[in-house]
Amino acid sequence: MLQGGEIIIILLVALVVLGPERLPQLARKLGAWSTELRRAASELRAGLEAEVGDIKQLRDDIKGPIDEMRSEIKDVGRQVDQTSADVKRLGWVGPEPTSGPTAADALADLDEIEAAQDRSTTRPEAAPSEEEQLDPDEDEPSTDEGPGANEEATP
Repeated sequence: MLQGGEIIIILLVALVVLGPERLPQLARKLGAWSTELRRAASELRAGLEAEVGDIKQLRDDIKGPIDEMRSEIKDVGRQVDQTSADVKRLGWVGPEPTSGPTAADALADLDEIEAAQDRSTTRPEAAPSEEEQLDPDEDEPSTDEGPGANEEATP
């Protein structure tokens, strides 16, 4: 903000630059602009306050139902917890299974499968020797191409 001495210096410079005829006209224009600026600022402030008031009203209108829903959800949660506790206290009253694998059988099978996988990954398979690749009835190595694979196709 400008202090008193600075304002006086500015007014003196303006009087010298503009002269005594144009200085009052400029002062009136500056006053009118200042009044218009203040009016626009107050209108803007009033509009913003009205909008904020509307938003606060909406918030208050929505807050009530949301609080009701929260309390209902908490009540349902308590009921679910109570029902869950009641169910846990009850034991299985149905018939015992008489057929099919049991949980112990399934775990035993899983242990066997995992052990077989561990064995296959820890010990690499040796490549078959040339003697193993030869069929004892034939002198040539066996192939997976099927019968007639070595014959030439005739057009």
